[in-house]
Amino acid sequence: MKMTISILLIALTILAFNSVAVAAPSAGAVVADLLVLRPLGFAGTVLGGAAFVVSLPVTLATHKVEPVEETLVERPFDYTFERPLGQM
Repeated sequence: MKMTISILLIALTILAFNSVAVAAPSAGAVVADLLVLRPLGFAGTVLGGAAFVVSLPVTLATHKVEPVEETLVERPFDYTFERPLGQM
């Protein structure tokens, strides 16, 4: 459990220091993002990935893999891991 928390804190610290923000977000925005939005985004990324794998036979048959992948996998991933901390 300590290892998981340590890894999570290190990852969040790296994300926070690698972010280039135009205007500094408020403390409330950072806390809300850290405690609510990032975990929800991670859950959305995992669920979107699972939905993408389930829908893969249909999307391969219809040649629509790229739009489905962008919607179900890439957007939630970018929202969770690429977006600067505290910026909605």
